[in-house]
Amino acid sequence: MEQPRGQLYRLGPLIVVAVGVVALVGSVALSLGELTSPGPGLWPFVVALLLTGTGLVLLVVDDPDDYEPFTRGSARIAGGLAGLAVFVAAFEVVGFLLPAFLMLLLWLRVFGREPWRWALGLAVAGSIGLYLLFDTALGVRFPDDVVAGLVS
Repeated sequence: MEQPRGQLYRLGPLIVVAVGVVALVGSVALSLGELTSPGPGLWPFVVALLLTGTGLVLLVVDDPDDYEPFTRGSARIAGGLAGLAVFVAAFEVVGFLLPAFLMLLLWLRVFGREPWRWALGLAVAGSIGLYLLFDTALGVRFPDDVVAGLVS
């Protein structure tokens, strides 16, 4: 298998280390407390420490031959992650229903290659079903929903 260009394969572990260090700083800001009286930042600190340590180990022992080359499938994965990021951002602004519908539609139509009729039907049923499950049945409070506000 051909090796990735230069040291590009080290980018993943560097990102893991960076996220771990940011989480370490954030957990210390929450207060670690004492051994007899742990603070709210203790467990996030432990997890961030493990994350940072894992990233540092990967920087040293990671084998570049373990990596697959970037293909069209890689772009699809990046698109899926971008869709999740848009969902999270839109969820805070317009509520659950519209972002969930668009996310399900994207995943069903683009990634699942379902026909439009199935994708639209499943996206509508899925977003409404999940909203009813979490908001109504389980009592999980969502941000104010623009679509639910129009209906009720």
